[in-house]
Amino acid sequence: MPVPNHLSGIAYKENKKNNFTDFYLRCTCGCTLFDVYESYLNKEEKMLCRPYYDALYHSVSGGRFSDCTKDENGTLRHWIYFTDDIDGPKEEVIIPPAPAFAHIEVIKVRCSGCGKEYIVFDSRYNGYSGLYNKCSKEEKNYIPHFKLRKRRDNAPVEIYISVEHDESLEAFKANTEINCTFDRYTDSYTWIMIYSIDSKSKKRKLFEFEAD
Repeated sequence: MPVPNHLSGIAYKENKKNNFTDFYLRCTCGCTLFDVYESYLNKEEKMLCRPYYDALYHSVSGGRFSDCTKDENGTLRHWIYFTDDIDGPKEEVIIPPAPAFAHIEVIKVRCSGCGKEYIVFDSRYNGYSGLYNKCSKEEKNYIPHFKLRKRRDNAPVEIYISVEHDESLEAFKANTEINCTFDRYTDSYTWIMIYSIDSKSKKRKLFEFEAD
């Protein structure tokens, strides 16, 4: 299994096992210690997302289970059933369109030596979904806000990454009918996990994204 092309220039100590490829990050300056930043929604953006999430996660007293459907016009509906019978009484909740930034997740690291920054994962462009799902103009133009992933000691950490590819390039082409280059295939991973390793060699999972 390959290292993703968008990280190949800073990956080292690669280890491949079954469908997973594991590796560490090393800045082009040679430093292996980084500060980690994650994207977040500001207060105004959260307010704009609230109608969407309220409808998506809507529940009622006595509701047993729920389901989301999309009609031929692309309208999303959240159905809440009052009994265990799918043909029984239910409540319909129309789910409004999500703002362009609602599902965007970006992780970046900054080298503690030279200050150079690297995007480790951007849900708009990395992984299978990022590559092959259409990204709107609004999503492409959105500039994320970042906050530092704080540690108690505020010390930079090593970054360890594990990515999963479900199949080989040949199988990927056959099963998806996508005739892509090897470099593009390497970015078509289905899962990514990002870990930190501190000065005491303690490994901690920071993020995990299903990218399929």
